[in-house]
Amino acid sequence: MEERNNINLFRKKRARKKLITRLVILALILLVVVLIVVNWKKIIAPLKDIALDVGQGGFPVELPGSTGYVLDELGENFYLLTDTYLYTYTSEGAMVANIQHGFQNAVSAANEKRVLVYDKNGKEFKFFSRTGEEYTGSVEDTIVFGSIGNDERSAIVTTSTRYSNYLYVFNGEGKQIFRWASPDLKLMQAEFSEDDKSIYVSALGSSGGSLQLYVLRFDLDNAESHIWQTFIGTDISYSMECSEDGLFVVTGSDGVLLDKETGSILATTAINRSITSIPATNGLRALVFADTGSSGDIITVYGEGLVAGESILVDNLTAFCTDDGKCYVLSGPQLIAYDDTLTQINSYELDDVFSDMIIIGGHAYLLGYNEVQRIAL
Repeated sequence: MEERNNINLFRKKRARKKLITRLVILALILLVVVLIVVNWKKIIAPLKDIALDVGQGGFPVELPGSTGYVLDELGENFYLLTDTYLYTYTSEGAMVANIQHGFQNAVSAANEKRVLVYDKNGKEFKFFSRTGEEYTGSVEDTIVFGSIGNDERSAIVTTSTRYSNYLYVFNGEGKQIFRWASPDLKLMQAEFSEDDKSIYVSALGSSGGSLQLYVLRFDLDNAESHIWQTFIGTDISYSMECSEDGLFVVTGSDGVLLDKETGSILATTAINRSITSIPATNGLRALVFADTGSSGDIITVYGEGLVAGESILVDNLTAFCTDDGKCYVLSGPQLIAYDDTLTQINSYELDDVFSDMIIIGGHAYLLGYNEVQRIAL
């Protein structure tokens, strides 16, 4: 009898363990289901890209026909923005999607995965993946400019009847997560931090009849006030870039490097010429200036501490960019590559004259009159 009782007790314990195990497994399955439902949009987006039949690629890519084009990169791929459509392509030149945006003055900004297109001087904007539209958003006032983060956040700056500007930030589903009213400062640029948790803005004001340029940092989880504000000069700003060594701001008279965490000025360099181009850093910082003594342009590279390095004069410059510590100059039917000392290291003879270019994955994508061409670097 005692032995039988022990066997029954053992069976009850084993049954209880099986029940607990099944309940734990069921709870884990329910948790996974909940996570999938909550994050379904993010999960399905790359799967849709993989499953999409993109057809045949190949270069040159014939342009679809429009009055003007913007060529830009979309991760390892590229896109074309026209006055009526957004076209996305694979790196091999196969069209992925053609989407009518419906804007009168379409302007775009892109990161690795998404494209923000907004109607400058209008009130609507759209957010696209490589395969289609994610959402359409609108604001109450006229859009001045927009910016995109490194993931799925975007910023829209508008005019206002009560304030100088409004700054809005939206998440990947089009929900407004931040808003700031600029009382007496005109916003000129907006740049997200690397983790998209902060946003930096350059803002222009005046005091005693003189212009006052400031850079401010906002925590997107705290809409009450800025984290820091730094005065950087008495001129307008042309660009702002969040790079590895700091926040790089170019004005009409200076280049300024700020500490991203504190706003303190790390370095400055004087600018005494008219700026014609400000490429993204991409391993090498450079600026392009108009040469008043000729019809050419002067390219100057900047080292650590914004110390001006070598300069070269280039005639007939139509496009310029930096990538992987090198400079690429498009001049007539020729593409020239320079190292970080502006020593020529390669030259590519082209079969046509191109107006713009981007560098992606060791290739140059060139925008021509009626085609996009690709050459290996």
